[in-house]
Amino acid sequence: MESSKQAPRKLVIAGLALTVIALGAAAYLATTSAPQAQRTIKVPVASAPASASASASAVKAPPLQARHKDEKITDPAPPGEPPAVRSKEQGAAALMALPELQAWSAIIEKNSNGKAHGGLLEYDPTPRKLNGKTYWQFSFVENTAESAMRWESFLVSANDDEILVEDASSDEVISLARWRREKHPSKRTAIDN
Repeated sequence: MESSKQAPRKLVIAGLALTVIALGAAAYLATTSAPQAQRTIKVPVASAPASASASASAVKAPPLQARHKDEKITDPAPPGEPPAVRSKEQGAAALMALPELQAWSAIIEKNSNGKAHGGLLEYDPTPRKLNGKTYWQFSFVENTAESAMRWESFLVSANDDEILVEDASSDEVISLARWRREKHPSKRTAIDN
């Protein structure tokens, strides 16, 4: 009679033991196998060493890591135009920071006893494309209550820190360095200089 009571007890103990062993094996395999996000791909070596001593000294390349499925791959920017690095407002601020425009603003304020001010006017809101780059189009103006009179027009690059000047006399676009060298803007004191 005692042997019949021990049979179900042995079955329960055996079942618990199997469960513990299965859970332990699952935990062991989970900690030792590579996670799915980091699969290792083995790359075959192109040429095998000829001898055992050569194979002992051969350096194995590290395995390549495969990309995770969820990792986002983005396309590079089109090669035609560099990416924008500054906004229109940043371009206007860079233009107004030029020493020539700062001096012109001070001259306008002084000559008009504060009735006129120097400032920027965007003369075309559509960016201009030139040599594969995008430019904001501004004019430095003498701004009075009645009108705004243009002193000079500029192209400010959205792609880098370049500023170009539109030369009204030759109808060409010139660099800031050339404008300074040929037009001497630091000596300018009025609209018609």
